[in-house]
Amino acid sequence: MRCIPFLPVLFLLAVAAAPVCAGENSSPFTFLPGRLLTAPLRASLQEPRVGLCKDTRTSRLKVDIGASVDMLEFSATADSTDIIRLGIDFFTYALSTNSEGLRLQIDAVDGFFGGHVTYVSTLETSSRFTLRLRLLHLSAHFLDGHFNNSTQTWKDGRAPIPFTRDFGELLGMYDFRGSLVSGRVYGGFSYATLIRPTEIKRIEGHGGAEFHTPELVSSVFGRPFNLYLAYNMTLRGIPAYVATHHTELGMKLGEWSSTGLRVFLSYYNGLDVFSQYYDLRREDFGVGVAFDFW
Repeated sequence: MRCIPFLPVLFLLAVAAAPVCAGENSSPFTFLPGRLLTAPLRASLQEPRVGLCKDTRTSRLKVDIGASVDMLEFSATADSTDIIRLGIDFFTYALSTNSEGLRLQIDAVDGFFGGHVTYVSTLETSSRFTLRLRLLHLSAHFLDGHFNNSTQTWKDGRAPIPFTRDFGELLGMYDFRGSLVSGRVYGGFSYATLIRPTEIKRIEGHGGAEFHTPELVSSVFGRPFNLYLAYNMTLRGIPAYVATHHTELGMKLGEWSSTGLRVFLSYYNGLDVFSQYYDLRREDFGVGVAFDFW
């Protein structure tokens, strides 16, 4: 829980800036600046999402609920190309399965809360560089869907463990916009100040890319329409380092970096995304839907 003090500091800064912003148009601070400056990574599953993804070969269903909100912005001048924002991140995802004749049983859940600091520098009209630091607390749990009532035992002989990860994650991102394809590439690492079980390595590596059509067609139902491909790779030590790959191929109705609806196919190969199963490998083919509301 060592990263949690970041949250009250963030809110104090935001509240302190509010009267200044309300009374002086020249203030470099803006309280609640509006739309999220940097959208969550589409193929990274440890990001705020709202939606569902169904494994096509099993009854497994991943349910995502969460949000990321920018609370405070600093910009030296009105036309500055450099912006810093502070925000909050609260999200969770759950594993739903069918078992013992019952549907939509919640087997496991991972919960995250914390905040972020984002620095964005516009390099040209068609590109920008982003540096994002997230400070998050993660805890993972088994729920009643993982318990066998008839035998009064945990399913698969796997009992709950006290899984916790308090970590900071630093990513660098480069966004570009072209006539045929736009996207971003990113890379970075995370370091855990507290982790259980202790056999898990504290350092993780992260990288990936996203590509989307600027506007494949002018509009659908009066909204922009894009096709996209997103890939994310994570290196995690358990204790030996293992690569986990996740790819999404889909379409989005709505502006790419704003509110919209995504429908996608996914392929996942690597360590289970649910932390109570941290040492197990999975290969999933999924179909899903996500609601972007940044």
